[in-house]
Amino acid sequence: MEIDFWQQRWDLDQTAFHLPTVNPYLVSFLKDFNTQPSSQIFIPLCGKSLDITWLASQQYAVLGVECSNKAIKDFFHEQALKPRKQKITKFDSYHANNIQILQGDFFDLNESLLNAVTLVYDRASLIALPVDMRKQYVALLNQILPDLADILLITLEYDQNIMNGPPFSVSTSEVKQLFQGKYNIKILHEQDVLKGHQKFKERGLNKLVERVYKISLK
Repeated sequence: MEIDFWQQRWDLDQTAFHLPTVNPYLVSFLKDFNTQPSSQIFIPLCGKSLDITWLASQQYAVLGVECSNKAIKDFFHEQALKPRKQKITKFDSYHANNIQILQGDFFDLNESLLNAVTLVYDRASLIALPVDMRKQYVALLNQILPDLADILLITLEYDQNIMNGPPFSVSTSEVKQLFQGKYNIKILHEQDVLKGHQKFKERGLNKLVERVYKISLK
């Protein structure tokens, strides 16, 4: 699950995790968060997600972080955008209109880079990491996010005795353990989505629960 793993996945076009459409949960549940036009939304491990473009079209400032240079170049090419490139701390920054993507290691982020963030949109980050790295991921978010930033989190849960990730199974109890203390945790939606995921059926799963959480400061 180190950077080399994900860079190789992009280089080999092994990107089944990339959605060819805007995530419907983002469209449905963004209204549950107190985000104002022009406020900044942070997408960790953003890839070339179309969610970036959709959020930008809603007049938000979008900040992504992604380790794969290919994913970032593909994104700007496919969106017909010509980004400005500059070096910011340990990252190469690509900036076009109200979209900025930092190329580098998520774990090199610091407070100064995220000081304008009002919402974290995590569709594919937490579930991309094994259990120890999930703890490190949340610990870093706790350190570097502004106090008023909320988190829109999407997870999957399944029987890991049948299949292992990525994407990894993350239960509600684990979400509570990871975020307890500092945050309130509310499930906005949960549904067994196995019917729409043939590849998971083929791997032997008989249940695949997708959940959407609102995680907000107490």
